[in-house]
Amino acid sequence: MTNSLNDLINYIKNSNEYRTCIELKNKMNDNDEVNALVKQVKSLQQKYIKSNYDENIKKELDEINSKLDNIPIYVIYKQNLEKVNNMINLVKDELNDYFDKLLNK
Repeated sequence: MTNSLNDLINYIKNSNEYRTCIELKNKMNDNDEVNALVKQVKSLQQKYIKSNYDENIKKELDEINSKLDNIPIYVIYKQNLEKVNNMINLVKDELNDYFDKLLNK
């Protein structure tokens, strides 16, 4: 089981999507505009939840996200990250099924 799990982890780490995510994340770390917008999003998300979902904050959050969605490097990063997350979720679901069957025999 350990070897199979390591194989899955290595498969994900060696995938084009994962490598692209890492490469783009490193590039985005050097991009002041992207960093500032991402910080704003994180801050506004916290503020939005603490405010009990204030519509004005939601509108501001949507505007910042819209700006991010107009930055090509960020869009490509998000697309690849979604694919990587889907791979991870698939592995997680398979592991959950495996252990569920194993423990509920």
